[in-house]
Amino acid sequence: MNSARVTALALVAVMALFTACNDDDIESSDSSDTDTTTGIDTSTYVLVVDQTGQGADIINHDGDEIFSWDFDAAIGNDASLLDDGSMLVCLKASDAAITFGGYGGVFQKINADQTIDWEVSYNNTTQTAHHDVDYLANGNIIFPVWEQLLVSDATEMGFSGSQDIYPEAIIEMNPVTQEIVWEWHATDHLIQDHDSTKLNYGTVQDNPNKIDINYNSAQANGDIMHMNGITIDETNNIIYVTINNYSEIWVIDHSTTTAQAATSTGGNYNLGGDLVYRFGNPLAYDNVGDVTINDVHYPNLLDTGNMLVFSNNIYDNQSAVFEYQLNPPYQLVAGEDNEPELVWSFTDSELYSSGLGGAVRTPNGNTLIAEGRDGTVWEVSDSGEVLWKYAGYNTLWRVYAIPVDDEVLSNLGVD
Repeated sequence: MNSARVTALALVAVMALFTACNDDDIESSDSSDTDTTTGIDTSTYVLVVDQTGQGADIINHDGDEIFSWDFDAAIGNDASLLDDGSMLVCLKASDAAITFGGYGGVFQKINADQTIDWEVSYNNTTQTAHHDVDYLANGNIIFPVWEQLLVSDATEMGFSGSQDIYPEAIIEMNPVTQEIVWEWHATDHLIQDHDSTKLNYGTVQDNPNKIDINYNSAQANGDIMHMNGITIDETNNIIYVTINNYSEIWVIDHSTTTAQAATSTGGNYNLGGDLVYRFGNPLAYDNVGDVTINDVHYPNLLDTGNMLVFSNNIYDNQSAVFEYQLNPPYQLVAGEDNEPELVWSFTDSELYSSGLGGAVRTPNGNTLIAEGRDGTVWEVSDSGEVLWKYAGYNTLWRVYAIPVDDEVLSNLGVD
């Protein structure tokens, strides 16, 4: 996606200022949890989600397997461990209608004893669930969905291209009853300045809460947005999603009803389903501010309220991890710099994943990084020192830190 790359010089300046910087918001290290020789956080195991195979592993820093899962279908993509030892996993549907990278269509909740608690599908001739899923406190699941829009319909919405497109939706489902309890569709929140005779016409710059349908209109396969990660902040009732092909994080109000989410009114922000905030690439809505993201994965909301994201291509063939200081409630102001403060970052000339990837924080303040395409796990200190690298996999989706004394391990039968 070339638009973000035009600000490479500005990005180099940002990286020079922030690469491997320290910040007061980062938790201080606890020496009792740290190998005093290497700095590695010895209080954690690593949950590795193996994109290549049909499983996930918990490993220690020697690469020893502590626990392993074998799924009954190929992963597509996320697998997350729940407190009771069960695992929520996205799997590839054998009859998926839409098969871009990261497609899924099936979700399973696997009990700690490896039996299947439930399985649900979200896949039909024009829609396929993909990439990620978040488990809510009420037992519902929330996930992204590609929706096919025929070129004739897209043209009426002001799309400038000549291909079918697959804009995003978000579905919240009760997996036990399979009831859809809430939904959001990008097609309800578009803006375009291409054709004044079509729907959604207006000035992109003056409508920062709307999505420019033509920002990535040249995408040949029609996957113009490519939402690849979802995180819900249940305290503030907002949703964060990473939009790879816009190089942005979008923030959506989850307090709305489904009816309100299809409009521009209602909810805690009284914006309906319009974007309440966005950051990473102000070029996506013709705005000012530094571009810090070029392709992006995993909106990881930390306990501090900050967010870690994995930027796949900050320079040619080099990735980075960024930490942003977030301050809800949010507002977007046309023509003003709306970007959050960048408080920490890490990059390395050997760190590169053209897709996939993510980062998490360990209890002592280190950061675990999944270099997805290369299959390497990194652990780095808050000062940017590379403490540990493990190249035991071909391709990774994400890694997660699991405290060695976490009750979830006891629930799995791990001593």
